[in-house]
Amino acid sequence: EKRFNHTARYIAVFILLAYMFFYIGYNLFTIGVALEGLFGVPQVYSVPVVALFLGIYVSFGGQTAVIFTDLVQGLMLYLAGAIAILAGLAALGGLGEWWAYLPVSHRLPFVHLTADPKFNTVGLFWGEALAGSIAFSFMNQGFIMRYLAVKSVEEGRKACLFNVLVTLPVSAVVVGAVGWIARSLVVKQACLGGALAGIHPIHIRNSYHTFIVVCWEVLRRNPWLFGFVIAALTAALMSTIDTLINACAAIGIYDIYRPLIRPEASERHYLAAARVASGLATVIGVLLVIWFNRQKGTLMSIHYKGIMIIIPSIVTALFLGVFWRGFTARAACTAMVVGSAMTILSLFFPALIRPLAWFVHGARNPDFIYMRALFGMVVTAVVGIAVSLLDRRGRVPVPGLTVDSLDEAMRRYKQGEPNHARGRKVRRVPLRLDETLGTGEISVPAAMARRLAARAGDIIYICDHRWYLGGLRSDHVRLAGTHDGEDEAVRISPATLENAFLLPDRPVDLEKII
Repeated sequence: EKRFNHTARYIAVFILLAYMFFYIGYNLFTIGVALEGLFGVPQVYSVPVVALFLGIYVSFGGQTAVIFTDLVQGLMLYLAGAIAILAGLAALGGLGEWWAYLPVSHRLPFVHLTADPKFNTVGLFWGEALAGSIAFSFMNQGFIMRYLAVKSVEEGRKACLFNVLVTLPVSAVVVGAVGWIARSLVVKQACLGGALAGIHPIHIRNSYHTFIVVCWEVLRRNPWLFGFVIAALTAALMSTIDTLINACAAIGIYDIYRPLIRPEASERHYLAAARVASGLATVIGVLLVIWFNRQKGTLMSIHYKGIMIIIPSIVTALFLGVFWRGFTARAACTAMVVGSAMTILSLFFPALIRPLAWFVHGARNPDFIYMRALFGMVVTAVVGIAVSLLDRRGRVPVPGLTVDSLDEAMRRYKQGEPNHARGRKVRRVPLRLDETLGTGEISVPAAMARRLAARAGDIIYICDHRWYLGGLRSDHVRLAGTHDGEDEAVRISPATLENAFLLPDRPVDLEKII
């Protein structure tokens, strides 16, 4: 709303909610698939039970519980993936046997770029690398809430970099390697004319259940390990859903309920409303599972049938708004509406996408499910740029709201000049209560201020020294000034101490932020 206007905000809210509802339903569907393959329980029974548990847990746990639970569940998934991979390699006879029986077409990451209409690699690039990755990293409210929870912009950048360079590649190996092992097991079994030593014959009748079948056959002699792997898989899927449910509740309260329905209610009332919003988001996700069950094709193709309709317009508007100050409010609204409408229209008239898909040769999916994202992005960009160039009166200054005006953004946030001088962290500093300081203020000795390279008015991050708390006892405070004296204590008001959940007898660490 600050970058464009009120209308643009609610167009974006509508698209964002559609995006998150879709993912809640999709993840509930995949959990149902896993439970059906494992226990034979139909999704009509398993999905509502899982959804009920998730809704209760998210409603009463909140964002902090979700973040820390997701951290543990993510580590569980990586460990479970490693166990499944090592067990599969052991069943095959080692890395050499795995590689020897893996077909050549499975060894190469980008083989047959356009030959397979179910997994068109070239089309997948335009759909996932452009629209999907941008949406997942910069639009997914679950990720945005995590970035907002870190202590500084620098830490947020580190998180983005770590996600791209470490988390995503490792996740791809953990998930993909089990499929490679499954293929080698099936090929070796066929070559030997029977089951491999120590395991039963492997028959994968439904590709949805590949992970579960492989884990069961290679780990059935150790039910504890098999149980851990399945628990980790389920936990990882649930961690995605709880994040999205939590994000839906946040949008529902802060973008819809609070500004439009009950602007002057108490925090307790908004907390109760957020729990209702979490329940509604969960119910919508359960209802979407019905639609997913009626779709044909792989899990990947089902995913792209929906997600590539929703995200192209808002992703394009987001990037134009961040990188081009000439992108006007009227252009943003028009581009998102027209881009979304044309993308939906391409469902009924796939030929609209053909001019953009001419360079994708070979077997094609007749509905262009992978290329639809590129079509939506191009339409949105063309409309947005054209309207911006024609809308001369709509060009207004937007200081601090584009990537080339970060200093102004910091100036507005701090309400003063940003201090770019790099200081050092100060560790294990004792606290001393000072009734004269205001809420959200601290005072430090002059020597400590010099080590921090901080001046009066700067924003300081203060946290409990115990690293394993992960910032649970911390806050951003303002440096009120320095004090004289021989003690090295940080002076803090009782209200600030309470707001930051700090303990008066525990040392703290300090770091200048802005």
